Amino acid sequence: MSGTKKSQKNKAGQRERSSRNDNRQGQKTTRAGSGGGVKNGTARGAAGNHKAVERGRIKGPRGMHDVLPQEQKYWEYVVETAKMVLRGWDWQRLDTPLLEETALFTRSIGEDTDIVSKELFETKTRGSGARYSLRPEGTAPVVRAYIEHGMRSWPKPVKLYYVGPFFRYDRPQSGRYRQMHQFGMEVFGSAAAATEAEMMYVANTLFQQLGLEDYTFHINTLGDAADRQEYLKVLKEHLRRNRRKLSRESKERITTNPLRVLDSKDEKDQQVANTAPQLIDHLSEEARDHFDKVLRMLDELEVPYEVKPSVVRGLDYYTGTVWEVVPKSPEGERADLGQQSSLAGGGRYDGLVKRLGGKDTPAVGMAFGIERIIEQIKKEGIELTATDGPQVFVAQLSDRAKLAAMKVMKKLQEAQIRFAESVDRDGMQPQLKLADRLGAKWVVVIGQKEVMDGSVILRNVESGMQEVVSQDNLVEELQKRIDLGSISSL
Repeated sequence: MSGTKKSQKNKAGQRERSSRNDNRQGQKTTRAGSGGGVKNGTARGAAGNHKAVERGRIKGPRGMHDVLPQEQKYWEYVVETAKMVLRGWDWQRLDTPLLEETALFTRSIGEDTDIVSKELFETKTRGSGARYSLRPEGTAPVVRAYIEHGMRSWPKPVKLYYVGPFFRYDRPQSGRYRQMHQFGMEVFGSAAAATEAEMMYVANTLFQQLGLEDYTFHINTLGDAADRQEYLKVLKEHLRRNRRKLSRESKERITTNPLRVLDSKDEKDQQVANTAPQLIDHLSEEARDHFDKVLRMLDELEVPYEVKPSVVRGLDYYTGTVWEVVPKSPEGERADLGQQSSLAGGGRYDGLVKRLGGKDTPAVGMAFGIERIIEQIKKEGIELTATDGPQVFVAQLSDRAKLAAMKVMKKLQEAQIRFAESVDRDGMQPQLKLADRLGAKWVVVIGQKEVMDGSVILRNVESGMQEVVSQDNLVEELQKRIDLGSISSL
């Protein structure tokens, strides 16, 4: 008996050890070189999903959200306004894959940045074991495409823009998600201060056309490579003298990425950063002249800005002028959001094309957070003129009328008149109730007689008045009656 128990115990132990080994191997495959962030999240997520399946219900991934129909008007408003502005300034759209080789991000963003060390969603391919990551930001993939497709031979400057989702394994909170959406613009081939000023001016124009007012640009310069090397020596000395006052994370950054200490949101770090020497005081004459020229242009263009030495951006590839767009009053209820209150950010990255294997090319870019802009639109109480509801409801009273109704719907769609229908219903009363519930102002009724006559009954929901209209003239008659000024150009 005891021998059987011992044998069973040994077998159980072997199974447990085997399970632990399988788990460890699976976690490594899921998140190699990530600092453990996604590895732990994968284990927790698998357990959570398993419980959800047992209950017969599966939830969406943590930190990733569905965009429901009632929210779509905000997304279309922001994205289509951005497209309109950028196309008007001669930016051309470029789409890149959601997955890129992990090396693209380690070489561009930097091994010691939070994005690479903690926040990449990474996987390995079967067979070759090549490492790929969901893109955490847009600039590196655009640079990769610029080099790969020989855009250096295009007329300069090359101006590209993108729109899409990006992914970071981060702790979900207000304004920060594991899947977020951005649009961005990049310019290759210009080292002029005017290019940076133009980009911020276009961004300011875009925000104005969205109706936003409560924002400003925070601007700084990182100087050139020689300036930064000299400044980093002075900064490291300051941080080492105050090491005991720093957070644990900032203590580690003294050797890996000391500039990031300056934009830390930890109160202890901020006290040390406030007394730190400023990079702007260690600029070469050439770098200072360039920055001053940018500021003078922004003054002339009436772009709202403040010079903020704490703005360093979180990516290794930035050089020269850098900036963020933030709400004017991030204090109070937004103070706890820290850097995730930024609506947009950008800067110059003159060395990145060469770092990724291309020819030395000056470049500058900027990215906008769509979720954060929508949040700001709501916060400022901006009411969109676009509406999602139908202007017309198409009702029908027989099988032949259903077919005629579909042909009428095609004409309405081609004329960009929003309509609703319910071809699965037969009775008039249920259809009229639905039209009223949806807020349609007009009902087009098609019955057996109308099918034979090639006509419709056009009914005003509010007054109850109705008249017979030819199907051929229906669109024209509706356009006379509907306030087309309320239809968005989205």
